[in-house]
Amino acid sequence: MVVKMKSVLLVIISLVQAVYVYAGADEIYQNRLQALKSPLEFAYNPSVKPFIEEYLANPEATKELLSRSKQFFPFIEKTLRAKGLPTDLKYLAATVSALNPSAVNSSGSSGLWMMAYPVSKMYKVKVNTYIDERRDPLRSTLVAGQHFKDLYSIYKTWPLAIASYGCSPVTLNKCIHLSNNSFYFWDIYPYMPAFCKELYPRVIATAYIFNYYKEHGISLVEPKQEWETDSILVNKWLSFQQISAVTEVSVDELRLLNPTFRKDVIPFNAEGYFVRIPKSKSKRFEMLRDSVYRPIQASEIQAEPIDKMQTSPSDAPKAAVKPFTKKKVIYTVKKKDNINDIADWYDVSASEIKSWNKLRSTKLNYGRKLIIWVDGAKLGYYKKINKMSPAQKKKIKKKD
Repeated sequence: MVVKMKSVLLVIISLVQAVYVYAGADEIYQNRLQALKSPLEFAYNPSVKPFIEEYLANPEATKELLSRSKQFFPFIEKTLRAKGLPTDLKYLAATVSALNPSAVNSSGSSGLWMMAYPVSKMYKVKVNTYIDERRDPLRSTLVAGQHFKDLYSIYKTWPLAIASYGCSPVTLNKCIHLSNNSFYFWDIYPYMPAFCKELYPRVIATAYIFNYYKEHGISLVEPKQEWETDSILVNKWLSFQQISAVTEVSVDELRLLNPTFRKDVIPFNAEGYFVRIPKSKSKRFEMLRDSVYRPIQASEIQAEPIDKMQTSPSDAPKAAVKPFTKKKVIYTVKKKDNINDIADWYDVSASEIKSWNKLRSTKLNYGRKLIIWVDGAKLGYYKKINKMSPAQKKKIKKKD
């Protein structure tokens, strides 16, 4: 009986010690966060503790994150500073994507800032079958910065601006209403959906680990050797495999340097796209530029199984991509013009005209200048149409 009592007593003592240790950790976290003077208000709350301990329980992943910050934080800080924003917003990028520009989550958000598709659409960030500008670290940071300014202008407090980034202002406004219209984050916290309520505490935990990793025995790993790069302008269809064959840069390296291209293919664009390659290989590319371009085989277009944006088989060429021979002409909308007639005159479809000119409807405003891509072999003929009289254009329609 005495032995049993001693065992129970030992268990109780162990539990009491554990409680003291746990309470001690809370106090340590609180004191350290208070020392971080930030506009983002890094105040300690028990909800932050599990996320701090998540970092501490995975030291290798934490080391990798700290290492990546050496590459991404300098330009993120510079961009945020230029927009008059707190540089500590960099911890948000580290929280949501672990500073991986190619990251994609289950809802389809992507990139360094894990930007949602509706946000990218709002700020005219290009996202299609082949291109995802949310994965461009520079472009996405500029857009994220503007989005943060817009969110802060609504809530006038960074905790709520960060929360609204996670779940949209519409959702957060409903939560604010449920909390009797409080604008204090921790009053609204119980009413928030999971990801929305977790985002700000996770950002606090990330800020903590970046500032106090040494105190927890985590050593900083030097970032992997980075190579100098050049940007080459590509304005034709080109695959990573083609570039790799000429420059001897591996496809994996090209993916790492160019996360914007979703299928290992640079699509045609009138203005062209800049592709990054190691500087030591740029001269070789320029010397052999003419031999690089050839029709892309369907096998060279890589699918992205982790991406939630579905594409149809028709998105990829079945055998080869035909050389682009279209030329651009400008047509000025006249009175009584309609989009179907214009499409008929230029031998294109109305939907193509809408796409080229980003039209939301088929209604055309008088005097608007339309971009139309036509068969290059008949460029002279199509150029004349803009100056034709209504009677002459009517003859074109009858002739067709």
